Amino acid sequence: MAVSSNDLAIQRTKLANQRTYLAYMRTGFIIAAIAGAFKKYWIALFGVIMIFGSSLQYILINSQLSEKVVFTNESFDYVPLIYVILSLGALYLQWKKK
Repeated sequence: MAVSSNDLAIQRTKLANQRTYLAYMRTGFIIAAIAGAFKKYWIALFGVIMIFGSSLQYILINSQLSEKVVFTNESFDYVPLIYVILSLGALYLQWKKK
């Protein structure tokens, strides 16, 4: 059975989605671990939120790719920007506490 170029494109997109998910997970675990080591539990909460948020994003995108549905939810385009803003906010709050 021949594999279509569309099926190969879906597989490449799934792999890219998996790489992005793993990068978010790694970052979330590092943030949570470092913040927990320094007893900064409100920053550790941000790491946990990042882990759950990236898991939800991965599941939704992967399921739509498996169903071959056109993904039109543009809210996921802003997830990296939201993470950056939250990270900067956490750094600012930590800096102001000193």
